[in-house]
Amino acid sequence: MPVFQYTASDIGGKIKKGQLTTANSGQLKEMLRNQNLYLIKYEEKINTSSCKKLKANQISEFCRELSSLLGSGVSVVRSFNIISQRNMEPGLKAAYTDISTQIKRGIALSDAMAMQGKMFPEMLINMIKAGEASGKINQTFEKMSVHYEKEYRMANSVRSAMTYPIVLLVLIVCVMMVLFTFVLPTFFGLFEGMELPLLTRIVMKLSKTIKENLFLIILIAIFLSAAICFIVRLHPVRYRIDKFKVHMPKIGKLMKIIYTAQFARTLSSLYSSGMNIMDSLQISRNTIPNVYIREQFESVIKSVRSGNTLSEALSSIDGFDIKLSQTVEIGEETGRLDAMLNSTADSYEYESQTAINKMITILQPLMIIIMAGLVLVVIGAVMIPIFSMYGNIENSGVNDYDVTADISQLLINTVRRCV
Repeated sequence: MPVFQYTASDIGGKIKKGQLTTANSGQLKEMLRNQNLYLIKYEEKINTSSCKKLKANQISEFCRELSSLLGSGVSVVRSFNIISQRNMEPGLKAAYTDISTQIKRGIALSDAMAMQGKMFPEMLINMIKAGEASGKINQTFEKMSVHYEKEYRMANSVRSAMTYPIVLLVLIVCVMMVLFTFVLPTFFGLFEGMELPLLTRIVMKLSKTIKENLFLIILIAIFLSAAICFIVRLHPVRYRIDKFKVHMPKIGKLMKIIYTAQFARTLSSLYSSGMNIMDSLQISRNTIPNVYIREQFESVIKSVRSGNTLSEALSSIDGFDIKLSQTVEIGEETGRLDAMLNSTADSYEYESQTAINKMITILQPLMIIIMAGLVLVVIGAVMIPIFSMYGNIENSGVNDYDVTADISQLLINTVRRCV
């Protein structure tokens, strides 16, 4: 909700300034009237915090510190003062100081955190709001610390799994550029006047083109990379890519488990804190990184609102593991949906880690085979005419020693240049 800075006066004409968090200016006037104050002027406060969005591990540490301090009986204001005294980036320190200031002015902690822009995720703010209503705010911070720690570990595992093939891809490009730019041109003089096979002619032509237009090729590669990054962010393209992710052979099944684990953990944390299922679904949907799955939640939410069970609604989602709806159905039948969701989240976290390891197992040999195949093509393009030369020397028997010596010396020089 927006925060309004106001100037008001009481019956005696005494001026009072402050700020309140309300839905609109009409509610602001009503709240001030209840305090026997009359609004003179107001303006909506614009957040000036320069702190960027916190990462999952930073949020986990933040929640753990607050849980420990609040559990020890330290007030919220003093807890933020203690945290802000530590060495941290200026934007983060300013944000913590501002939160402390807003709390002193009577604003709820959840609203003060919401005033910091995108620094804190929507899920955390809603969980804190639920904790304030129930009076269990320190337990809420403790639960959120565990939640974001697990989220960070899962995201880090996915990132690590994707880093390996990217590094190998860059390595493949670098190796091929070295071969085509420095190694292959060494053999061109040796092959002059020879009848070369098609593969060798193609590789030589490609090598000459790369060497003569290296700077232009680099510029084109940079432009294409930027263009691809822009295109994949477009909604229609992103939608199709995300849909393909969950339908890929082998990899698609593993991606489904990872997405299901992320959703199950978030839904479990929200619902077990006392939040109603509709709000839990709305917030959980926004934590799923797959656009194709996220857009299916419109029909899921409508289905639940129309009276269908959660398990029936979730079973219609293409991109989740089928076991999720089945375990939710058991929780609904037994009346222990929160406990079943928590158990399901723990189970899927283990399965997601196994899925990530399987992805790495599949991608590692695949990328190595691709790199070995490309290098083998280049080597074959060079060695086939060389073997042909040796065959011609043996058949002719003329000056075979001198020609063999020349070829051997050329190979030795090439190896030295590469080293």
